[in-house]
Amino acid sequence: MNLFQENEKENYKLYQLFSIPLMSFNYGEISNYEFNIFDRYLKRAKENKFNYVTNENYFLDKELPSLRKFIENSIDTYVSEVVGLDKSQGINFQITQSWINISPPGCFGHHEHSHPNSYISGVFYIKVNDNDNIIFKNEFVSKRDIRLESQNFNFFNTGQLSYPVKKAELILFPSNLVHQVDPIDGGSDRISLSFNVFPFGLLGCREQLSELRILEDK
Repeated sequence: MNLFQENEKENYKLYQLFSIPLMSFNYGEISNYEFNIFDRYLKRAKENKFNYVTNENYFLDKELPSLRKFIENSIDTYVSEVVGLDKSQGINFQITQSWINISPPGCFGHHEHSHPNSYISGVFYIKVNDNDNIIFKNEFVSKRDIRLESQNFNFFNTGQLSYPVKKAELILFPSNLVHQVDPIDGGSDRISLSFNVFPFGLLGCREQLSELRILEDK
C-alpha cells in the first residue's frame, strides 16, 4: 500500500505525509429510558471550569449496557481501521473513565485541552444545538516557533478545524489531540458523554526492547 498521498502539478509533487484520524458513528434513536438515566445523573452535576460535569466519572461501568456495547463495537472498528490491530494480538482496548458534560446556553463551552493517560478518547452527543461543534487544534501549526499569517488556507497551514456535531453521534479521536468547544449560542443545553480508552495487555516488542505489560484495569 502506498501511504503517500500525492498531489501532482505541472512542475512539482505535493505529498501529505501524515493524517490525524477522526471517526464518526451514528447510534440511532436515544430512548426515553436512556434520557431519564442521563437526567438522573445530571441532577447531581457539579460546576466545572466553564461548564458542568457529573460527579460520577465511571458512568458506563454502571448504566446503559446497550450504549456501552455500541461504543465498544465502535472502538473495535477504530482500532482495526486506524490503529491496525485485531483482537488476535491480545490487546484489549478498554474504556477507563466516562462522564457527562452539560453546557447551558450562553456558557463558555469547554476550554482547550487534551486527555492524558489515555490512547483514544470519545464523545457521544446526547443533546445539541443546530450550530454546535467541536474544534480541533493543529499543533503542528500552533506550536511552531515562527507564526505566519497565511492568506490561503489548506490542510498544511490551518491552525484549527471545526467539526459540526449531531445528536446521537459518537466521535473517536487520539487522546493527545487538543480540542475545545466554543461558547454555546443556541437556545438549549449541550449535553455529551465523554470517555477515555486505554490498551491493556502486552504492548510493544520484546526484541526491540519496547515490551510493556499492562494488567487489566478492572
